[in-house]
Amino acid sequence: MHHLDDLAVFVAVVENASLTASARDMALSKSTLSRRLGRLETQVGQPLLERRSNRLVPTEAGETFAGYCRHMLDLSRESRHALDNLRERVSGQLTVHAHPLFMRGWFTHRVEAFLERFPEMELTLATLTQPPTAESDIAICLWPGALEDCGLRTETVGRLTRGIYAHPDYLAERGTPLHPRDLAAHDWVDMLGALRDGLTLRRADGSAHRLAPLRSRSRADQDVLQADAIVRGRGLGVLPDWMVARRLRAHPGTLVSCLQDWTLPAVPITLACPHGRLPRKTLCLLDHLRAAIPPDWRRAGDAPPRPT
Repeated sequence: MHHLDDLAVFVAVVENASLTASARDMALSKSTLSRRLGRLETQVGQPLLERRSNRLVPTEAGETFAGYCRHMLDLSRESRHALDNLRERVSGQLTVHAHPLFMRGWFTHRVEAFLERFPEMELTLATLTQPPTAESDIAICLWPGALEDCGLRTETVGRLTRGIYAHPDYLAERGTPLHPRDLAAHDWVDMLGALRDGLTLRRADGSAHRLAPLRSRSRADQDVLQADAIVRGRGLGVLPDWMVARRLRAHPGTLVSCLQDWTLPAVPITLACPHGRLPRKTLCLLDHLRAAIPPDWRRAGDAPPRPT
């Protein structure tokens, strides 16, 4: 079995093409490097290096063997990192960012469960109303929508189905929309500019209707504020179906789904974190959140029945 130190010496000499430079970089004597290279060539059974114009270059066997050496050294480093993570206590402080949509209910409950499991952890929850970037000093962020070219490692952990909702009194006064073209005549309550690009609605038969950007007289940066304004009769609004279902359990009859034969595109739920090696506390929280994603969010096919 080859010694990892011998493999590291061989790879260093191949990359530097010099015994002197390799000895300097590794803080070892040239005689030590020569002895380790000789031991490795004896174990392999053939020359691995040859001298050409005052440079040490790998032989054909050495070139092939160097690739395997790099792979074995990489595996050794990865295994040490994995073992270090297992030894590391899940403790300390961590700031978790999330869009306002997730802050009440599911996300808060998951964070509380994490703190119960790891009593030495301290978490700070921070609301984020703009898409995160690598410059935002983000440890973990949960965001509704795709995060392209943000400089963070991202993964889609689910999807949010959405619908158009109103209060029954508003519909009684202004009329119930029967077709997407009727929506332009209504007032709207917007959430963080979701309506500025318009809406595309689709029906099960494959037909689609594209709405131009809708004018909103009322805007909110919190989903609770948006839903409250809709319930007060300020207009129609686009809401996640799971949030409406949760609200209707507490306040039955306060929101009504409009145009149930038409659907809006589902929004991906993105979990973001920095690239590179992460502390164990961050990895544990990521795993905790992934495992707790609600089944409705994981559903990638047809939307579940809309709350009424």
